[in-house]
Amino acid sequence: MNIFPKVKRCPSCNSINLIRINGIVYENKFVSLSEWKLKKKFNCRKCKVELGLFINNSDQLEKLVWIDYFKCEEGHLNKLIKLQKHKMKYRESAKKKEYVKVITEIQTIQNQIRLDQAKVKIKVKMQNLGLLN
Repeated sequence: MNIFPKVKRCPSCNSINLIRINGIVYENKFVSLSEWKLKKKFNCRKCKVELGLFINNSDQLEKLVWIDYFKCEEGHLNKLIKLQKHKMKYRESAKKKEYVKVITEIQTIQNQIRLDQAKVKIKVKMQNLGLLN
């Protein structure tokens, strides 16, 4: 347990947050951050979005993640990994039609992720302006 708080900027609104970390380690449900420990879950003091402070197990790097924004990508991660493997396989075997089909599937999933992330950003901005209650 550290006496001094950590100072981190919110990825959503860029405001400064003071974070006090205790000895509790939360359950990390994110596949892409499996080697990271979730040390603290909190809400931003200005925009009220849920943030998570992750610390890497090996080199003690810190990462502050906007959890709702990150969940948009996490839902499609397994399918993207599978399609990337197929893409490499078809690229090496010179199957042009299958390769193009896999690339278009990857692009549609990435576009869906971007759309979901934009919706999350718009929702937070509308909540902060008081339009949604």
